[in-house]
Amino acid sequence: MIQIQFFSLIRMLLKQDAAEIPWEAGDTVQSVLEKTQAKIVTPFLHKLLDEQGEPHTGTIIMVNRKNILHLQGLQTPVADKDVLAFFPPGAGG
Repeated sequence: MIQIQFFSLIRMLLKQDAAEIPWEAGDTVQSVLEKTQAKIVTPFLHKLLDEQGEPHTGTIIMVNRKNILHLQGLQTPVADKDVLAFFPPGAGG
């Protein structure tokens, strides 16, 4: 199983702070995002990804506390028992 953690506006939108997704050989961050959206009725991917499927500026996606920007991006491999954290872009002033 892969543990998914939601933060900030996504947590508020989904009214949940976590989910679990079955792991399959060959999974990547991209495939886990798609599986997570398929499992959860409320649309949330638009909060993380743009129309081209790339992370919005300011989106943070982590695998085991490592930002995917410093790994292989959305193609970062995911293993059984990994923990992914999704942080949408923040706003403030």
